[in-house]
Amino acid sequence: RNIRYYWAKKFLKKVGKNVDFQSRSKLNYDISIGDNSGIGKNCEIPGGTTIGNNVMMGPEILIFTSNHITSNTEISMNLQGMTKKKKVTICDDVWIGARVTILPGITIGKGSILGTGTVVTKDVPEYSVIVGNPGKIVKNRKNATL
Repeated sequence: RNIRYYWAKKFLKKVGKNVDFQSRSKLNYDISIGDNSGIGKNCEIPGGTTIGNNVMMGPEILIFTSNHITSNTEISMNLQGMTKKKKVTICDDVWIGARVTILPGITIGKGSILGTGTVVTKDVPEYSVIVGNPGKIVKNRKNATL
């Protein structure tokens, strides 16, 4: 783990203190990661992603910052190129479960929880708990009664 942290500090845009990198994740150089965060096994995190402090990420999370262009039906989709990159921001104190997919341009609000397998298609308000495909808010942690 120490060797992964060493290389991440050397090559990523910003890496905070006490960041845990699990094995086999693919990380682009244009990533910022805050303090005390963890990246699970086999995650794919492209450039243009900002991860806050105290973020927990499970295994096999996919984050996208661009997509295929498909608007012209006269040209094969694989020849139309990619959309312009849209940044993804994961705010502080977020828990992202295993196999979550986050689409381009999304902001995950502070204190939110994304359930296992959720597909995030729009911004997530602070302290939300979301699950499903597409992700739906099932609870707000600020208003929850336990």
